[in-house]
Amino acid sequence: MSLALRDNWIIIGVSGVTCGGKTTLANKLKDTLSPVYLFHQDKYFYPDDSPHHVKCKNLDHNNYDILPSLNMPLMYDDIVKTINGDNKAHAHNLERSHGKLEVEGKKFMILEGFTVLNYKPINEICHLRYYFVLEYVECLNRRVYRLYDPPDIDGYFDQCVWPEHLKYRAEIEKDARVSIIHGTRQDSFDIVISDIKSMGTAKIL
Repeated sequence: MSLALRDNWIIIGVSGVTCGGKTTLANKLKDTLSPVYLFHQDKYFYPDDSPHHVKCKNLDHNNYDILPSLNMPLMYDDIVKTINGDNKAHAHNLERSHGKLEVEGKKFMILEGFTVLNYKPINEICHLRYYFVLEYVECLNRRVYRLYDPPDIDGYFDQCVWPEHLKYRAEIEKDARVSIIHGTRQDSFDIVISDIKSMGTAKIL
């Protein structure tokens, strides 16, 4: 796989805690940047009956909150193919219109997912990296309003979701390239836009 054309892109990794605001930020960036390609890590979960899955300890439930539950090599392959001109993105916005933000000579790619920055090959190709965090109570309160397929079972949050998040968060906090954003902040979008503008000749159409 060739990454020779990576310098023609600004690749943005948006990762972190469940219900922290990742998808909201990613979609807002998709609607603002041009041209832009968006990947969602959740699209790469293995089927429920895949032998790749690991059961949660003491629960009859797959642990969907660990990297082995996802086909990350395929996600990386799709990203590289898109960089090289074969669009595999889950969404894209190529329209040049009033209010869009462009950087001369660059295309944008947004990689969104709860552990997308914990997968080293993807982390290493990002130019900008953001990781959302929440406190336990706030995260739990937000999660109860989400519907998952398969749905959470009793004990899943405490035995899998939260401890796995803490493990992956600890890895990320060792990476000085990653900007940590608390999920209760209202200015995450402004932070990213400011960082983009500092990278090159940005203009609003």
